[in-house]
Amino acid sequence: MRGWLPALVALALAGCAAHPPVRELTMPRTYAHGIGGATFLIGGSFEPGRSPDGNSLILYGPEGALLVDSGRHPEHLTAILQGLSGINMTPVAIFNTHWHLDHVSGNPALKAAYPRMKVYGTSAIDRALTGFLATSAEASRKALAEGAIPASAVPDVEGDLAMIARGAELRPDVIIREGGDLVIAGRPLSWRIANRAVTESDLWIYDAVEKRAIVGDLVTMPVPFFDTACPEGWLAALDAVTASGAEQIVPGHGPILTMAEFGVWKTAFADFIACARGAGALETCSAGWLAGAKPFVMGDKRAKAMVDYYAGLIRSGKLDGHCKA
Repeated sequence: MRGWLPALVALALAGCAAHPPVRELTMPRTYAHGIGGATFLIGGSFEPGRSPDGNSLILYGPEGALLVDSGRHPEHLTAILQGLSGINMTPVAIFNTHWHLDHVSGNPALKAAYPRMKVYGTSAIDRALTGFLATSAEASRKALAEGAIPASAVPDVEGDLAMIARGAELRPDVIIREGGDLVIAGRPLSWRIANRAVTESDLWIYDAVEKRAIVGDLVTMPVPFFDTACPEGWLAALDAVTASGAEQIVPGHGPILTMAEFGVWKTAFADFIACARGAGALETCSAGWLAGAKPFVMGDKRAKAMVDYYAGLIRSGKLDGHCKA
């Protein structure tokens, strides 16, 4: 459970410099569809009153299929299973970009369906299970008992609590501690680690053949999700993505971006952090994101409440502990 509790409660109550043009963006389709290079995207969702699912991808290789991130909701899992069942090859691996529940909750069901599957990820979830997730679970149980959670969000909160209780099943089978080149399912890929970015340790993939970076929550829409983040470490990770040679960015939430579009998103992100770290009115920071990142907000009316919350979270210094080794 990302820190959705305060954000959900907030939602329930609730002239920039020239940039390269950004086409009109829409959320990706939820069912598996090809994006080139034997890769299929299963778009995440963020429906009103509900917690999100992250994007998932199926990468096909000569020796099987690799899944990147497994979502949260049963509907997302169904779309993944449908995508995997339509191929004449065995799914052999799940790659988790990070431990947020909207990216790992499908792991147990997928491993039950495909016993050969191995989960690859960092060990950061271990600390999360005893720290952030445990604290979030305690707060959520209290809020549920007090009736403080919007009715539409109750099923998602209860689902997250059930998944946290199964935390040991979310741990990776293969721990990735450093970046490098790996071959999984016969498909060569480059694995990169971003320390103290969105979480304590995030993974992203560079597919050199396709010149595609699959970056997980290093890019999210309609706003960056800062709950477990080190803002400055996150910005450094975006610099590494810029230098990767990628021509296409697959975000953790939202549509695929060109590098020019990614550059606009990154600039808005950097400006937002600088503003929130400053001493000016937080409303200026929120307005700056909504203007500078307007194409990526995609008209989502919840974005204002969310970005207000995250600006305050950064200003408060509550995220600074995530920046310490």
